[in-house]
Amino acid sequence: MSSGFGAFGGQGRCYPVWSKFNECMSTTSEVKECTVIRNDYIECLHHRREFEEVKKLHAKHAEAEAIAATGEK
Repeated sequence: MSSGFGAFGGQGRCYPVWSKFNECMSTTSEVKECTVIRNDYIECLHHRREFEEVKKLHAKHAEAEAIAATGEK
C-alpha cells in the first residue's frame, strides 16, 4: 500500500496517489485542503465510485433489455 511495493513486486497501483496525498499532508496546515486527493486515494484502494457507476450501467442495460423484450418504446 503506502510502502510503494505492489503485491507482485514493482510499484503498487495506488502509490503515486498516496505520494501526492502524503506530500499534501506534509505541506499544508489545513487538512481539508487534501480532501480531494484523499478521496482519490481511497477510490484507488477500494473502487467504490467505479462499482457504483457499473451498477448504474447494469441497471440501465437490464431496463433497456426488459423494454426491448416487451416491445415498448
